[in-house]
Order: sequence, then C-alpha cells, then structure tokens
Amino acid sequence: MSHALSRSAAPARPCPDGQTARPVLPVVRRTVLAVAPAPPTLRALLVGQDERARHPDALARELAPGLCELVARVGPDGALQIPARSELAADGTGLAALFHRARLGSCGERLAFSLAAPSPGVHAYMLGGPGHADAAVAVLELEALLGQSLGPVGTVVAVPSRGTALFLAPGARRLRRSLVAWGLRQFWCAEREAAPMRLGESLRFLAMWARDAHRGLPGPVSPTLYWHHHGRLSALGDLAVDHLPRELARLIVEGG
Repeated sequence: MSHALSRSAAPARPCPDGQTARPVLPVVRRTVLAVAPAPPTLRALLVGQDERARHPDALARELAPGLCELVARVGPDGALQIPARSELAADGTGLAALFHRARLGSCGERLAFSLAAPSPGVHAYMLGGPGHADAAVAVLELEALLGQSLGPVGTVVAVPSRGTALFLAPGARRLRRSLVAWGLRQFWCAEREAAPMRLGESLRFLAMWARDAHRGLPGPVSPTLYWHHHGRLSALGDLAVDHLPRELARLIVEGG
C-alpha cells in the first residue's frame, strides 16, 4: 500500500535593507544549482518522528534523534508516494541499496542554494529544491555534489521543514567560491567576502533560523542543529563552548 506525500516549497520573501533580525525562510536570494537528472524513481525524504509514525510500513531509518529518512517513490502523476517496505524489497534488492538509490534520485533533482549573511563573519547557507520535498537530503551529500572537501570538522546542518536544509561548513576552504562557480551570485544583506567566520555567532544565527523556519513553514521536521561529521549525525543541544564537540569548540576558542 502506498501513501501520497505532498511536496512543499519554502515561500520566498525579500530581505529588508539593513535588517539583521529573525529570518523566516527564506529571507535570502535564491539561485539554482543544476545537477544532471537521475533516472531512478526512488527518492529519500528527511522527516520528523511524527511523519515517520504516520508511515509505519515504510522503509525508514533514524539518522539522529528527531530526524528520520524515508524511501519514497515518484508516482505516474509525479507525486511522491510512500510504498511499503515489503513492496520495495520484493525484487530482492537489499535495504542499503534501496537507500542508496533513493539518495541518488534526490540528488539528481535541481537544487537551489542561498546564503544568509546578516553581518560580517556571520552567515549560513540554505539548500532547497523548489517544489521538491526530497531536496533536503542533499545536505548530507554535499562533498559528492560539489566535488570538494568540506574540511576536517564537517558541517552543522538543520532540516526545519520538508525540502529545506540549512548548513554551514566551518572548516571548508573556498566553499562560497565553489558555490559561486555553480551559480550562487547574490547574497542577502552586506557581508564582506573576506570576513573570517565568527563561528559562535554563526551557530546561534543558524539555530535561530532553524527554530523560526520550523515554526513558520509547512511540513515541519526538526528545529535541532546536527553535526554531520565522518558520515554520522549527532544532535547539538547547548551551543556553549564547553558543550560543543571539541573540534567545533576549538575553532571558536581560536577565533572562529
């Protein structure tokens, strides 16, 4: 049995000049990152626990507290369906292969990257595919998509709503330049490109953005920040230096 899952896109609104306050997604200008379309019909959805509970027969796994991955399928009408786990595995395909194919399908969509930079050294990125509920999972495959390392400390990510992911990569070199090369040309508000990241403030900005988006957008997933490091996700709670993973804390202490 399959269950339809509607696709939702984040509504756009402009950023007022000089405003550095609370963004409700998106308050940034958006640009499209084109990725070659993938033929698979499977898609990977990042959802919260409540959405996971509504599909008890689905092929799903928990990635971190409050964040699950479901395998969906594109139906004949283009709508996403959630097939039963037994239906997906009927041809003998292994579960790991099904998750892999689903991510390939999602990462083959057209993806939009945006940058929110409210003040020098404070910024975060948004990844979202217009109209595609499955776009957010691409935030976990950025190195493969961009063809570059994201640095030794990985990324801090949030998935506040279906199809929308927020992230920053504290240790990545030339990430913004790479995104510009892929089509990112316009930033929200004025920030000097050469300004070094103020990681502590950027984390707090990202957390505020995630909370506001989780409250304000349809299809809420999770307001939590997660650390994506060596392929694993762990929840970040208190953002005080002495509660952060030592790799992130070290960057803040050293002036990040």
